[in-house]
Amino acid sequence: MTRRPGVTAIVLAGGRSSRFGGPKLEAELGGATLLERAIRAVASVADEIVVAGSPSPVAVEVGGRPIRLVADAQPFAGPMAALAGALRGTESALAIVVGGDMPALVPAVLATMLLRLASDDGLDAVLLANPVEDSAARQVLPLAVRVAAASAAAATAMDAGDRSLGRFVDRVRSMEIPSAEWLALDPAGRTLLDVDLPADLERIRNEFR
Repeated sequence: MTRRPGVTAIVLAGGRSSRFGGPKLEAELGGATLLERAIRAVASVADEIVVAGSPSPVAVEVGGRPIRLVADAQPFAGPMAALAGALRGTESALAIVVGGDMPALVPAVLATMLLRLASDDGLDAVLLANPVEDSAARQVLPLAVRVAAASAAAATAMDAGDRSLGRFVDRVRSMEIPSAEWLALDPAGRTLLDVDLPADLERIRNEFR
């Protein structure tokens, strides 16, 4: 897939993995770690790749392109702090934000999110609508953002002591791509899969067989 100019991919790789019971992002799936799979997925839609988290994250090289590592100023401060830190050093106009524990991201879906954002100056963020019927839960990641607006909103949130990614989205002008639209590119909804527990990983492994 052709890479879009002026796009940074931010892979959130912090957290203690306490629910997983070990270094979650180093767990293997299909011959690669969870973190490697997330990085490879975003590499096809971005010019720069940032791995943000705590402690200083370990990443891989993709296609000979360097990966910028951003450690949290305060260890294990959470994904909001990791995002704020990564955005501060980002010079591109747009960014796609994903979790390092999202091993099945579909690049075509990510590209659609970025295209929707780039084509509408009235938007600062684009999310994916939750495909689960009657679900009130909002799916925050993956998230496409306009860097300047998102960086300002993230700084404001951190200054206010608000470290919720969900509430961060409320601070910017956002829209959700309807589930029917993005599921046409990803019928199984794999882009939303993440790993919190060992059982999650086993379930995804079964799907990959």
